Amino acid sequence: MSKRTEIFGPLAEDYARYRPGYPAEVLDELIRVCGLRRDWMVSDIGSGTGNLTRLFLDAGNQVVGVEPNREMREAAERLLAGYSTFHSLEGVAEHIPLDACSIDLIAAGQALHWFDAVKARNEFLRILRPGGWDLVAWNDRLCDATIFAKEYETLTQSWADAQPPLPYATAPFPTGIDHLFGAVTPHSASFQHTQNFDLEGLLGRARSSGFIPQPGASRHAEFTTSMTNLFARHQCDGMVEFHYITRLHLGQLG
Repeated sequence: MSKRTEIFGPLAEDYARYRPGYPAEVLDELIRVCGLRRDWMVSDIGSGTGNLTRLFLDAGNQVVGVEPNREMREAAERLLAGYSTFHSLEGVAEHIPLDACSIDLIAAGQALHWFDAVKARNEFLRILRPGGWDLVAWNDRLCDATIFAKEYETLTQSWADAQPPLPYATAPFPTGIDHLFGAVTPHSASFQHTQNFDLEGLLGRARSSGFIPQPGASRHAEFTTSMTNLFARHQCDGMVEFHYITRLHLGQLG
């Protein structure tokens, strides 16, 4: 596992609980564009805590999650233990522990920027069955959707600016799309969705970003106070709302 992916180990619990999943429209688009069926074998590469994996499991697919980070992988194994169709493996996009021609659909949710896209493409081509498909999806948080969203972004960015830069900070989504799909122009689509949080959820969502002082850190109490004040100014019926756009690219690598 690279030093970059080790960052998320301590964040696994908050990531699993507070990061957004994917809307049902993603499945609808897959059915419409590539004819996704329940008998397809799906592999979620860089599966993390299973946010995208769960979408396919609920649709009845067999899913193999491939994830290098132990804490993230174990969180997914625990949270998805009720699905007999879920299989979990340690691995990376550049060396996938699956047989050749064994997968109908490869999915990567919020993970492509971690890949060496050229090497990942070669592995994807190896494990995909003839006519197989590749999905890249990610959630963009709309930082200016509301006054709350703008103030949240300003506040969290002030904490980020005070920390050493994260190794993935200069890797915007969707890094690697052109290399991954090659000469193929993928089908693209986007869908809006939201998350609602109470104060505990807001704090957890912020912590999952990686640059916020974690419990026990010297400035954790200061962070908690500033976020609590933000919540008090903008909550409605004890909740605040995050707005996202889920973006996807879908194609055959051929």
